[in-house]
Amino acid sequence: MKPITFILFSYNEEKRIAHAIRCFRDFGPVVLMDGGSTDRTREIAEELGATFLSRPASANPSVETQVNFEFIKAHTTTPWIYWGYVDNIAPRSLVEKLVSVAKDNTYKRVFVPLYTYLWGNTNHYAQKSYIPATFHRDFMDFRNNTIHGMGKFIGQPGEELRLPDNEEFALRHFSTYNENKFVTGYMRYAEEEARVKFEKGERFSTLKMISAMLRYMWIYRRSLKSPRLGLLIMLNMAFGRLMTYTRLYELENDITLETIENNYSRKKEKISDQITN
Repeated sequence: MKPITFILFSYNEEKRIAHAIRCFRDFGPVVLMDGGSTDRTREIAEELGATFLSRPASANPSVETQVNFEFIKAHTTTPWIYWGYVDNIAPRSLVEKLVSVAKDNTYKRVFVPLYTYLWGNTNHYAQKSYIPATFHRDFMDFRNNTIHGMGKFIGQPGEELRLPDNEEFALRHFSTYNENKFVTGYMRYAEEEARVKFEKGERFSTLKMISAMLRYMWIYRRSLKSPRLGLLIMLNMAFGRLMTYTRLYELENDITLETIENNYSRKKEKISDQITN
């Protein structure tokens, strides 16, 4: 039996789904966890031999939950799971390595390099990072997971493997953003991140905000290999942090369009009274 099921999270991916499925279908079952696609995602996926599943309804669809994890386990039989997204493409050398590690079963979770392209530029990576790509199904817990979280590993530290940082083992992340999509998408992330911070008791801090903005500019410094585009990318990523902390400030101070209008109305009344008196 092939040891890994390749889970791909999808939503209206008709332009990208075929590339992702072809990366993995020779190495194990490919299963789509779909968030309500209305295009040809399902048709294309099933033509290529993948299984199409509609993910459980959730109040926070941007967060992968224990409910999602239990749903996946109920629809898979392999001991190992690849947990990924349709905009990530894996070279054959990486997939072969992941399968080899799964068969050996010494490790229970594998981290791989992630090289990100942005704004359509494929000459240079805008960012390099590491993400957990595969894991043994009995060693993960997605309770209390947060946005962008990849669950909690419940094995031992020595049971995690980190592959070398080179192209042979790197996932390629083709992040499809222009400015309009970036602002819309990151505002959604900012809303969720700010809510989680606020509910955990974190309050707005100018220092934390500036530190986060500078940190993200540093993370995306590789984009400066294309100087003009790179600067725009770095500033946009900093802006993403600005949106999160602005929303946290608004939550802390109960700033909504309604409270803004109420405050303005009181001020307008005072001005009107001065005019009429």
